[in-house]
This record gives sequence, C-alpha cells and structure tokens, in this order.
Amino acid sequence: METHPTTEPDPAPDEAEAAPRRRLPAPLAALGRAAGITALVTAIGYALYRWASTDMPLSPLPGSPWPYLTAWAVLTFLAGLLLQWATAKVEYDGRWQLLVLPAYAGIRLSLAHHPDPALIYAYGAAALAAGTVATALWRRRLGRVSS
Repeated sequence: METHPTTEPDPAPDEAEAAPRRRLPAPLAALGRAAGITALVTAIGYALYRWASTDMPLSPLPGSPWPYLTAWAVLTFLAGLLLQWATAKVEYDGRWQLLVLPAYAGIRLSLAHHPDPALIYAYGAAALAAGTVATALWRRRLGRVSS
C-alpha cells in the first residue's frame, strides 16, 4: 500500500504554545491590582465630586475633596491587598465589586456630609482589622481541612 503526501499544511501551534505569557510574581501582581483599583476608585470619587456640584442630589459641601479622596484611596488600597490575600486560592468573578461599590458609596457620602477624615480612617481601620482577623481564621481553618 502506497502513502501519498498530503498537500495540507501542518496545523499551526496555538498562540498560547507559541509565546508563553510572562506573569509578574504574585506579590507584584497583587500590588498592581490593588493600585489599579485604588486609582479607579479615586478617579470615580473625583468625578463624583465634579459631577455632584452640578445641583444633583447630595451635592457636596464647599471645601476640598482631597482629604476624603486620600482617606478612601488608602483604605481601598489596603482592602485590595486584604482581598488578594483572602482570595489567593479562590478564583471567582466579581471580587473587585466587593471593593468598588462600598468605596463608591463611602466617597459619595463623605463628599456630601464632610465628616472628619480621622473618623473615616478610624472606622476603615476597624473594618480592615476585623476583615484581617476573619480572613486569618478562615485561612487557618481551610489549611487544617485540606491537610
């Protein structure tokens, strides 16, 4: 039996096989994601400040928005790092909405009512501390179950 060569070209390798994607080390990737979300939240907060001064409901009081935007940026960055740590081995869609929506609401209310920025930091630090303890306990329990 005689075999005939085919005229079809060899199938091209997948792009994933041809050029493997370079990935950042996990700590740098977590810092980058947290910084990106922080930049997004801060930009949304500043846009809210500019937009709300056009006689929309809850228009902000006169004064600079920067102490509030800074407070929310710091808290959002720390919450982003906590979220990365909490979900390091769990992959799901929608994890970043856990940060963006509460930060959006907090910025909007902060700009409207101008509480003392130290109060924002105090409540934010308390919430982050509670989240850190809960995450540490959850990860410890998860580690015992998987071993």
